[in-house]
Amino acid sequence: MIATIRSEWIKLRTVRSNVTTAIVATVISLAISLLSVTFMGESNIDSGTLPGLIVGWGPVAVLLIGVIGVLCITQEYSQGTIRLTLVATPSRLRVYLAKAVVVATVGAALTGAIVLLGNVVGSAIIDARDVPALDSNPDATPAFLAMILMGTVVAMLGMAIGALTRNPPSAITILVLWPLLVEGIVGGLISLALDDDVARWMPFQSGLISLSLELPEDGFGRWGSLGYFAAWVLFVSLIAERSLKRRDA
Repeated sequence: MIATIRSEWIKLRTVRSNVTTAIVATVISLAISLLSVTFMGESNIDSGTLPGLIVGWGPVAVLLIGVIGVLCITQEYSQGTIRLTLVATPSRLRVYLAKAVVVATVGAALTGAIVLLGNVVGSAIIDARDVPALDSNPDATPAFLAMILMGTVVAMLGMAIGALTRNPPSAITILVLWPLLVEGIVGGLISLALDDDVARWMPFQSGLISLSLELPEDGFGRWGSLGYFAAWVLFVSLIAERSLKRRDA
C-alpha cells in the first residue's frame, strides 16, 4: 500500500496542471484576503476581520483543490495511463484508496498553508498599519480547522466525481455547478414550497456553513454541518469505488 501511495504522489506532483492548480488555489485566496486587509480602513478592522476574510474566500480555495482531485484520476483516463496503473496494481480498491490518501493529504496541506500564511502575513500587515492591538477571536480556530477539513473532503469529492465521469471537463463542471447553481436552485424551490429555509440540508451548502465565524442558530452546528457533508462525500466515494471496480478501464 505504501508503494502505491508513493506512486500516486509522484504522478500527482509531476503533472504540471496539478501544480498550477495548487498554486492558483493558494495564491487567489491569499491575495484577495491580504489585499483586503491592506486597503481596508483601519476603523473597520477588528478581531474578526482577518479570520473572516480567510475563511470567507475558503470556498474558492476548496473548489480549486477539488479540481486537483478531479485531475488526479481523469487525466489517467484521458491519456490512457489508467491501464498501466491497474496492471501494476490489480487491486482497484487499493488504487482508489491510494489516490484518496494522496488527494486528501494535498487538500489538507494546501488549506493549512492558506490558513497559516494568511494569518502570519495578514497579522504583519495589520501590525504595520499601527492598528490598535486586537483580541483573539474565539471562533477563528474552529473555523480554520473546518476549512482544512473541507479542503480534505472536497478533494476526495472531486476524485469521486472524476472516477464516475472519467472526463475532466464534465467532472469539473459538476464540481463547480453543484454548490454554485444546482443546490441554490433546488434549495430555493424546496424552500418556497415548504416555506422553510432548507439550506442546511443541501450537502455542499451545509459544508460551507461550517466555515462561518458566526453560525446560524437553526443549523447543525459547525461539526454537524461538516459531518453531514462528509457523509454525502463518503456515499459518492463508495459509488465511485464500485464504478472503478465494475467498469472497464
